[in-house]
Amino acid sequence: MKSMNPKIVIINLPSSVDRRNAITKHLASLGLEGVFFPAIDGRELSEAEITEVYDLSRAETTEWGQLTRGEIGCALSHRGVWKQLVESGDSGWLVIEDDILLALDVPKWLGKLRELAREGDVIPFVKTSATPYYFRRVRLDSRWLVYPNQAFIGAMAYYITPLAARRLLEASTPIWFPIDCWYSRPGFKGVTPVRAVWPEAVGLADESIEASTIGFRQAQDKNRRKKTFQKSYLRQQFGKFRRYIKNRFLIRPARFE
Repeated sequence: MKSMNPKIVIINLPSSVDRRNAITKHLASLGLEGVFFPAIDGRELSEAEITEVYDLSRAETTEWGQLTRGEIGCALSHRGVWKQLVESGDSGWLVIEDDILLALDVPKWLGKLRELAREGDVIPFVKTSATPYYFRRVRLDSRWLVYPNQAFIGAMAYYITPLAARRLLEASTPIWFPIDCWYSRPGFKGVTPVRAVWPEAVGLADESIEASTIGFRQAQDKNRRKKTFQKSYLRQQFGKFRRYIKNRFLIRPARFE
């Protein structure tokens, strides 16, 4: 009997044999299997190759500034998967990086994403809003598909449809921001509908800042989270209450139809 689960594509550097073995074992423990996409190591690209795919002047106008070689390679790797999806004729793929752990319940609802996702959707599994919009949320077993209400980052696991892949390819050509900037500035906000699995359904296998080999600014993300934690307890609680009222009763999310 053919599996109802979408194809799982794992982005992995050919040199990262240990990670390839680890993610294969992890997926097998969940009753899943994937195919590997050879990641591009930006550190091995020539200056001419970098210039051809990367817009340095535009990158420098953003808060991220100049991208690292690893970030450029990471972007090229995800873009390579998107191109293959567009050419495949499939309805959607689950794209994951090789240093992640999916939640134990993912196999229970992964197949439902094909039914619930609309053409043009990209559905990250990463942590999003603490209080997402209540409007038009959809039950996904013990989780929900929701519209996030604030910027978030992370492209280590997401379901993507062909139309979304085409839109994201256009928005990231040439590369000018980290590919992990999903629903943020700069990034893909407004390019294509973004719904998210909530609560998050993925984590890092190694939580250290140096974990990623294809590049992402975990250190900068960690500093941002630290600033959030420095808020007083009363300010944090007031912020949560304000977001709850806004998302539950007042504002509907902007979305494509």
